[in-house]
Amino acid sequence: MHTTTPLADGATAPATQATSLPELAAQPVLQRLRSYGEAPAGLAAIVARASARLLDSDMLIRQTAQPFAAPEASAHAPVPLEHREHALSESILGQIRRDGLAPHYKPFMRTFARILFSLFLTPDQYDRACACIDSGNNLRFLMSDAGGPTLGSWRTVAQPDGDGFKLRIDKVWGMYANLDGMAIVAARTPGSFFPSAFLVWPEQYATLQRSLCGDSFLDDVVQLGNVRGEVTVAAADKLKAGGPAALNKYLTTVRPYLVRALMAHVEWLHGRGRLRLGEDERAARDFIAAAARAKTQTGTYAAEDVHKVLALKFASNELLLHLASSGAVERFADQRDLLAFTKMEGSSYRCYHELRAAARAQNA
Repeated sequence: MHTTTPLADGATAPATQATSLPELAAQPVLQRLRSYGEAPAGLAAIVARASARLLDSDMLIRQTAQPFAAPEASAHAPVPLEHREHALSESILGQIRRDGLAPHYKPFMRTFARILFSLFLTPDQYDRACACIDSGNNLRFLMSDAGGPTLGSWRTVAQPDGDGFKLRIDKVWGMYANLDGMAIVAARTPGSFFPSAFLVWPEQYATLQRSLCGDSFLDDVVQLGNVRGEVTVAAADKLKAGGPAALNKYLTTVRPYLVRALMAHVEWLHGRGRLRLGEDERAARDFIAAAARAKTQTGTYAAEDVHKVLALKFASNELLLHLASSGAVERFADQRDLLAFTKMEGSSYRCYHELRAAARAQNA
């Protein structure tokens, strides 16, 4: 794989002309991964095969032999993201390395709720949401929409209604969404290019139609559900802290923790003889785990982090897919679990679509 060469002053030399379409297609991913260090050759090959596979018609038609330019550094300084759950997340990640993901999945996901609360809720929202969770309610985070992946096709819509919003909900594949609790619901709002998020309290959530979706995952720990119905929410229940891209910031913050958990789970499966890691797969796992750890240790958010983390999730997805499809994972249930996590919080296609959209041809 042809690569760029880091320069002493932090700039980047132009990439050597790639010799194949897969190499060219992989550049938007590998250029972002390079912020963590040079990807091992085996991982770069996995990324190249995946990038060629994921080219849709429009991408392929637009693909030329011109390489992509190296990403430009942002002129804006990173913003500190001080959240209160970092130490707890580190403790649970250590337990996952020891015991696997299944017994620690629920507390691990609860830390994501607290991270969201501490970063993107106003003080009043934070106090009320924490009190709700502390009283025994669990959080349902409803993102995937029955209308499809693009915001314009979402069926979940928030329409202004008096002093609040009429929230029409049609969400799919929510973890434990069939059970009672409070929810954060991502919705399309008229005239906005970003999804908005709304707090839905337990008494409101109880009025919605909920149904089981498919068989469970991860040793019967994770059950998915679909949710439909309408509720009226107050203006104060709209998440406003963090600006219009708050959900994107949240996903950028939590995805590296998820990737770390998945790489720890891969290591645990390997230690139990349920998964085989060859030399290339081991190097790829170690690179992804180290990159994710480095990102969670920064404690900051910058605009380019969105794409760096998308590339990281893409690499994690494709390593899991490679392991499950190459015969390295013996049990059907483990194969299904690993593939399920390639769809969670960023599928490869969505990651790749956004990375290509942000890339530009050299000298363009």
